[in-house]
This record gives sequence, C-alpha cells and structure tokens, in this order.
Amino acid sequence: MVGAPGHEDTIHRDRPADRRPFESPAGLRLFVPGWPQLAWGQRERGWVLLGSFLVAMVAGILAWGTWLSWSFLAFAFLAHVTSTTDAIRQGSFPVYSRRTVVPMIGGAFAALFYVPALLTLIATAWPGSAPDRSRSVYLVNCWAYRSAQPRRGHWVWLHLPPQGRLHAARVVAVAGQEVEWDGRRWHVDGQLLPPGRTTAWPRACRFRVPADQVLVEPEEEEGSPPTTGSLVLVDQDQIIGRAWAQYYPVWDRRLL
Repeated sequence: MVGAPGHEDTIHRDRPADRRPFESPAGLRLFVPGWPQLAWGQRERGWVLLGSFLVAMVAGILAWGTWLSWSFLAFAFLAHVTSTTDAIRQGSFPVYSRRTVVPMIGGAFAALFYVPALLTLIATAWPGSAPDRSRSVYLVNCWAYRSAQPRRGHWVWLHLPPQGRLHAARVVAVAGQEVEWDGRRWHVDGQLLPPGRTTAWPRACRFRVPADQVLVEPEEEEGSPPTTGSLVLVDQDQIIGRAWAQYYPVWDRRLL
C-alpha cells in the first residue's frame, strides 16, 4: 500500500531542480561572468561572480587615471576568467586540465576583449593632467584631430607656449578667421565673442589667424602659473587632442 505524499515531499517536488552542466551547456553564456552558474541554478556563486565583476568595472572607470583604476580593472579581469574556467570545469568533469585551460582562457580574453578595450579607452579618454597633478584632469580624445581640424568652441589639450606646459584651452578662432578687438569686445568674423575671461587689449587691433595655427583661450585654474595673455596663438602640432570632459575634481565633473 502506497501512502499519500507528505507535506515535505510536496515542497521538494515544487522546487525547481538545479540544472546540471552536462545537461545544459553554457554556450555563449561563458562570455558573461556568472551567467552560466545562474543558468545552472547556482545562484550564490553566480551572483558573487557577476557582482564582483560589475563592482570592479564601475570602480575602475570611476577611478580612471589613478593606480586604483588598474587594480580594479585587473580584479574584474580575474573575476571574468574565474567565472569562465569554473563553468568549463563543471561542464567537463571529471576531466579538467587547469594548467591548460586557465592560461588559454586568460590569454584569449585579454587578446579579444581587454587589451583592445584598454587601448581604445587610452586613445579616446586619456586622463590629461599637469605633471604635478595640481590642476583639473580632463579626458582627452587623442584621435580627434587625426583626420579633422579643431573647430571653434572645442576644448583642446595642448602644450601651452612659451613653457610648453600641458594645459586645457578653448578654441576661439581657427586658421583663416579674422579676429578683431574694437576697444570693448572681441569679434570673430564679425560675430561677437561670448563674454568670458578674455581681457581687453590696450588698443584696437585686427588680425587673421595664420595657417596651421589656432587662437585659444587657456583655462585659468587655481594654482596654475599665469599665461602670456587671455588669448594665445598656438601651432596645431602643439595640440595633443580634444578634451571632451572634465574628470577631476569629482564634484566638478562635466562634459565640455
């Protein structure tokens, strides 16, 4: 005589059984940290791997430009490799060669994802700052002017004459544009320059920006040495790239 199922049997029967790695291959889920483990019902392990990766990536981006950033990004890489190798280990049990799999996965992820991403980030968001880091830090796109020219209103990161110190500046006029000081206001090609830090010159003047040069207004910051004037002519080869965001101080972060 078979008895009726008890209350405990009903509870266990209603719970979803964990999937076995042999029955549910990870496939493309291997590329997302923690996803294979979550798909197999290993929630604690999956959330630890996924959470560790996301927290490390966010912290690395927020601390970009400092040694802490590299530490967090390295931890995110290790969490990613750990997740993938753990999924392969479970799926290939009982045969698993740690000495072969770990270097292969680490090298493949570094070559396919992390190294290209870091090189792109370095080229398009280089943390530009003074050597003594006494001024603000800007994210600089070093590829911006490889096939284009600076435009009026752009913020650029450049070697500011005459000392050649690294500095941020706003482009006021480009080559071929006519700049005029009428004794009260600045004009560029007949248009009034927006009110800013541009100082008055002792007498009225008019000139045209020479070829391969731009007229810039250096950013004035506390603790920075005084510049030769509010407007400076610089050669285009002195411009390193376009500064598209102010990154530090944290409370002054903004897009330019």
